[in-house]
Amino acid sequence: MIGRLETALPPRITKTTLYRVAGLLLRVYVVSLGLIGIYSLLWVLEVAGMLPGRVLSTVWFGVAAVGLLFLVLLIPLYYRARTTEC
Repeated sequence: MIGRLETALPPRITKTTLYRVAGLLLRVYVVSLGLIGIYSLLWVLEVAGMLPGRVLSTVWFGVAAVGLLFLVLLIPLYYRARTTEC
């Protein structure tokens, strides 16, 4: 299968590049499965009445805060990486 990809893509894309992309996609998939699992667990606990609404809302505010912090840090790093010549 990798041979067909190699012949279809430009020569500057190597097997290593393809493996790194596949590894990155696998990591994203595993993390998304973990997040969906945690969300499902919290939802089930909240519906079952085992988790107060206040705790659940605090968790989601924490998730939103971490996401916002990630974006705040990502934007300057992105522009810095694009302006720096290697």
